[in-house]
Amino acid sequence: MLVAVCADIHSPRFLEQFSASLKAVGKIDLMLLAGDIVLKNDFSQLPILVKVIREVYNGPILACFGNEEYEQDKEKYKECQEIKWLEDEVEVIQADESELGIVGSRGSLDRPTFWQRKNLPRIWQVYEERVRKIDELLANLKTRTKIVLTHYAPTYRTLEGEKESAWPEMGCKKLEEVILRRQPDFWIHGHAHNGRVPQIELGRTLIVNASLPARGSVVTFEIPRKSGLYRFIP
Repeated sequence: MLVAVCADIHSPRFLEQFSASLKAVGKIDLMLLAGDIVLKNDFSQLPILVKVIREVYNGPILACFGNEEYEQDKEKYKECQEIKWLEDEVEVIQADESELGIVGSRGSLDRPTFWQRKNLPRIWQVYEERVRKIDELLANLKTRTKIVLTHYAPTYRTLEGEKESAWPEMGCKKLEEVILRRQPDFWIHGHAHNGRVPQIELGRTLIVNASLPARGSVVTFEIPRKSGLYRFIP
């Protein structure tokens, strides 16, 4: 099963790059989008983005919200029936030999941004609760293969290349404890446009920065693992 992942398309900004890269990949079995798929809350881009994907792929499209899909308009995004938005919830996909469980969430930050601190009075609690929620979802997920899809990074290790003082506002180091405790197979994130570390392993979990500006292309990987190893492209 070949899974394609991408984040930070910011359509229409990087739409052509995304389209060319997706066509170069060829046949895929699952498409995952890790947030910021449109630019500055422009949800009118969704049909255009879906059309690009449907030129090469007709299966499920799963996505989590990013910071550019604004909270107050999330119901408008959900009106796009072609995309299944995962908001602190699980989707189970039937693979050829087993079930694939996907936990989707916007993710958490160790320090809310200045705008969030000013305008969202409960944001500290929201992020703390989200860490617990992701942990709970993984604890109850019984599928053979487990993938977590968040926009924000679950570690600082894939944020190298970004300004270090901004790391707490780009990711959540607390989620490393969840990873080590639950050990999902993959954790896909975006948001790190300038990230120089494309992926790391934490225990048996492969953490992947799928940000299109950082990677330059759609990223694909195969499941299930073969001989205890992941085949990772590029």
